[in-house]
Amino acid sequence: MRGINLPQTFERRGTAVPFHQKDLAHARVREYFHGEDRLLEAVIPNYSGTRRGELVVVPWDQLGQLASLDLRDRKVHEQILNTNTIRDLDPVCIREICLKADATLSGDPAIQEAAQRAAERDAQDKAMVRLSFIAQLTRECGIAKGDQLMARTNTRTLMDLMGGDSGRTRIDLDLLIERVMIFAAERGNCTVTDAKGYLDPLVGMITPFGNVTTKGEEKSNGFLYLQHTRLLNFRSEVTAYRNQVREELDHQVQLIVEAADECIGYVNERLSQLNDLLGKLADLFDQNLTAIDRLDRLRRDIAYGLDGWDDMISVWHDAYAARDAIGGGRAVERAILRISGFAPRIPVRELYPDHEQVKSGSRYEQARVRMVSQMHNWENDRLDSELQSRVEEGRKRRPHTRFVKMNTDDDDQPPGKSD
Repeated sequence: MRGINLPQTFERRGTAVPFHQKDLAHARVREYFHGEDRLLEAVIPNYSGTRRGELVVVPWDQLGQLASLDLRDRKVHEQILNTNTIRDLDPVCIREICLKADATLSGDPAIQEAAQRAAERDAQDKAMVRLSFIAQLTRECGIAKGDQLMARTNTRTLMDLMGGDSGRTRIDLDLLIERVMIFAAERGNCTVTDAKGYLDPLVGMITPFGNVTTKGEEKSNGFLYLQHTRLLNFRSEVTAYRNQVREELDHQVQLIVEAADECIGYVNERLSQLNDLLGKLADLFDQNLTAIDRLDRLRRDIAYGLDGWDDMISVWHDAYAARDAIGGGRAVERAILRISGFAPRIPVRELYPDHEQVKSGSRYEQARVRMVSQMHNWENDRLDSELQSRVEEGRKRRPHTRFVKMNTDDDDQPPGKSD
């Protein structure tokens, strides 16, 4: 699978959009620019029976012409069309758009109720993460100040204080939070007012990962954390079932395991970095924003790394749950074939940031990258002099262009702009 037409970055791969319309299953949305105009396109694999591995790419605003969309799908389509930045298209934001549409417009009561419960869990997660965030700041403050009681604080301690009946308990919690905010302000070289203002945005960024925990504390919230756990369980089930599949399907199972291992390894590495970062929460209040940038990058990497796996796992679970029924074995085989063809892979440059050339078999993306910087022909990878002439003429008419300066001297020079 690594040699198949593989995008270079998560943004070029696009974000999975779970439409209810079956013909648009596994569709993705991605952003590109035509000159200075921002446009969106839909990438649909194996649309309407096309050959395995083929992609149908259409402008996002024309997606409704390919298939009929119900009210829920039309709302999702419209909301995505109205986005303004690439950040609006990341998996966290797309999930929020789809949940809101499911909760209000889904024609299936079960889907509607599930979306409403998910929204409620998200709100509960945010409240719990806020408590765990304050507990971690309290531990850091206790260690720095030599206060053993504060250094042993955990989320349960704060929950007990919140649940206390006496007014004294309420005062103790307020005083504790005030002291912690003063400590965060000192560490971040900012005012206490600014530190309090940073708190909720930081909690919002961390919420998808679940509670900030210390050694011995369990975690059971945060939708990205739960997605990762679900992928680990899926990988174990597929591996355990492998000895029951026919020999002809063993290669497909291997492809699934390879894709899952690639994603798990990628996400595990970044979760380790995240844990290191969350072990020093007070540094996130530093006004130079270095730690914030790291947190934002990890949020982006982990969300995109897991993107698309939920659909694959649901396909597996539906078949695996009925594996012992009549025809259940065939259903599992169909699930294996489908997942092996659609399992998400991590783009090359996300795995290897210094990677300059794509692997053989990815000529489409390679040509597209080089065309932007050097006007290369997509078919033979050579400089297209006619295209170059037309672009230069356009640049004379419109001086402000997004294309970089062309270089005709060295045909093998790496592109100046990544795709």
